[in-house]
Amino acid sequence: MNVKKGQRYRAKCDVPVRCLTSWAAPYTGGDKRIFPKGETLVIANDPPPEATAVYADPVNYRSLHSAMVPMRDRLQFWVYRGYYLCITLFQLESEFESV
Repeated sequence: MNVKKGQRYRAKCDVPVRCLTSWAAPYTGGDKRIFPKGETLVIANDPPPEATAVYADPVNYRSLHSAMVPMRDRLQFWVYRGYYLCITLFQLESEFESV
């Protein structure tokens, strides 16, 4: 599979993904979440040849925010910086379609 930064993929079904949170402190949080069927994501980086997963951002970042990140994290506005997804290449190939 030839995955490149900027490519877009749409979920063919509800997909369990790893949602990671960014913070002002040297810390990364996160948990498993469901990326909804029909939603689109954009690949955030060119993965190295040996990669088994890639980082991605939802196209509808704001509307999915409350479903992806618990309120306890979102309310820590002085240190919480946002979220991103980690998608395995297997999931990308089997549960998403290129758009």
